[in-house]
Amino acid sequence: MQALSWKKSAGLIVLAAPLLAGGCATRESVEHAQATADQAMQLAQTASQKADAAMAAANSAGSKADAAMSAANAAASKADAVNGRVDELNDKVDRMFAKGLKK
Repeated sequence: MQALSWKKSAGLIVLAAPLLAGGCATRESVEHAQATADQAMQLAQTASQKADAAMAAANSAGSKADAAMSAANAAASKADAVNGRVDELNDKVDRMFAKGLKK
């Protein structure tokens, strides 16, 4: 009977050991998962900050591009006006030259 009792105890120990070890492993797994989640959260926050900075830089660049486009359009308008005036002056010179040749 003693041997049977020992076998039962040994069997319980064999069955209980993985459960006890599993409990520790589960706690370790949870702690590891939490640490991984915390690290992922920190990386996500850093990425979000960098994305916000990139968006601000892009918005600033867009504003500068809009201002440059406005300046270019204004310069084009002035150039068109000057070209029109040059054409008028060329016509006037041509008329004066033609008049001078008639005399």
